[in-house]
Amino acid sequence: MASFTNGTESALLSLIFTATNWANIADNTATAPLANLFVSLHTADPGEAGSQTTNETAYTSYARQSVARTTGGFTVSGSDPTQVVNAATITFPQCGVTGATLTHWGIGTLVSGAGVLLASGVIGPTAGPTLDFTCSLASPGSLTVPGSAFSVNDQVSCYHSPVGTLPTGITEGTVYFVGTVTGIAITLSTTTANGTPVNTSTVGAGWLAKQTPLAVANLITPSFAASALKIVAD
Repeated sequence: MASFTNGTESALLSLIFTATNWANIADNTATAPLANLFVSLHTADPGEAGSQTTNETAYTSYARQSVARTTGGFTVSGSDPTQVVNAATITFPQCGVTGATLTHWGIGTLVSGAGVLLASGVIGPTAGPTLDFTCSLASPGSLTVPGSAFSVNDQVSCYHSPVGTLPTGITEGTVYFVGTVTGIAITLSTTTANGTPVNTSTVGAGWLAKQTPLAVANLITPSFAASALKIVAD
């Protein structure tokens, strides 16, 4: 297995998010270059094969928000891992009569329509790829998460890792509840801690993202503080 170098990761993220030319490799197009990227809100994980419209919210008055492809719009920093974050607050339209529960955000290329979804993430504090988990064959499935500090009823999503396949029975991007906590071992539930436990039929591994779905209703204005949207290349 191979991976990109830190320099390559930084150059790729800088080209995509800040329109910074990658010397001797790639230039930002000189003919009608994309000046902005567009942040969307979703009621479920849009997935790696999704577009900007996949599970996109439709709360009253909702609209995607533009962020400039400049260092004033996004900040690329660090190495091992390299990451990109929003450089300033992103504020969405105030919700009207019909609300929604938001679980994920996305960044894509169009102000409306399917577009190309470049990246997505969960709403709320992310546990990140440092909280890897393993799962032995069990019913219900027990996830061993070294370094975890989960509580019963915390909401989480599971994702595959470069070296792990999710155990059968766990769906990537689905919002689960932590059902039980025993040391660094947790079980998942489909509704609440008292809900139906998730059973696994194969061993597997991945990483967990802790999240806090955002319920928007009339007069609520969703927003993300600077650096709240984080994309990590590791």
